[in-house]
Amino acid sequence: MKNHAIRLWLAAVLPLAAATHTIYPEFHSRVFSAYKEPVLRINSGDTVITRTWDSGGQDHKGVRHIQHPYVFPESGNPLMGPFYVEGAELGDALEVRLDKVRLNRNWGYTSYRLSPGILNAGVKLYDNFYKMDALRPQRADLIPWDLDLERGVANPRLLQGSGYKFDLPVRPMLGCIGVAPPGERVETSGPAGSYGGNMDYSDIAEGATLYFPVYHKGAYFYLGDGHALQGDGEGLGTGIETSLDVQFTVRVQKGKNLSIPRLVNDKYLISIGAQPEFSNLMDQGVRMANTDMVRWLTEEYKLTAPEAHLLMGTVVEHKIVTYFGTMATMVPRKYLPKR
Repeated sequence: MKNHAIRLWLAAVLPLAAATHTIYPEFHSRVFSAYKEPVLRINSGDTVITRTWDSGGQDHKGVRHIQHPYVFPESGNPLMGPFYVEGAELGDALEVRLDKVRLNRNWGYTSYRLSPGILNAGVKLYDNFYKMDALRPQRADLIPWDLDLERGVANPRLLQGSGYKFDLPVRPMLGCIGVAPPGERVETSGPAGSYGGNMDYSDIAEGATLYFPVYHKGAYFYLGDGHALQGDGEGLGTGIETSLDVQFTVRVQKGKNLSIPRLVNDKYLISIGAQPEFSNLMDQGVRMANTDMVRWLTEEYKLTAPEAHLLMGTVVEHKIVTYFGTMATMVPRKYLPKR
């Protein structure tokens, strides 16, 4: 009887052992929503191994799961999820550690030229024509890229020009990642916001840890839209779109009451002023991110307000995540006090 009581006591006070789940869904979500049936229920501390498809719905084998992306009722940026996280509640933060973000096929694609909206009005542009049907039927504005998995470099395929060899080092990243948005909102995988979404942020890569505000019981976590490489701002309107192998670990942080997403990597604390691209002012994103960073430094690193302001005023860095959209405020971790 005594041993039985001890076992019951241990079960009550010890956390559940973390589990590792492997799941490769054959279907996708078009939206970030708290009203979708979860593909998996997991506990805080659990790890998930999965794959994403590219923005057009092709998987690691090239199988097309979406026949006509961007043609209603379908859309691009298919999401894996939702993953329901037990114990996550309104006001908590969902911590997501990206343990692995790896290429799993030898090709990707981008659009063929920069978005006109990031150049001077009236500037003469070359024709937005690479080759008809090179990637999708009746599309000529997409160019394939070869991804050398052994060397870890990317090159556009059969590009006619000066003969310049790109050989760009890849840095796989997730374009879409986040939780169900607040209230009764349902957001497509196109915009970004306080819940995350289509942030297209190049630092959402292997080794990064993200923190999202939780707006619903279970959080409803989603991810997708893999890129082999992408420049700041996402000037092409795409990264090098491809599929990825992903492993992530989740933890629930109680009562954090975050207002926007955060990211921590080996070099920076990063506040992400996430908002839809091409429909917002970048200075608004900067203000959002700066405000959150001051709060982060004072609440969690216990700096006084003057200390936080002076530190940011002297060492802060900013990154254009998406043009006319999301902005990031970055403070190098080497200048921070140990917590």
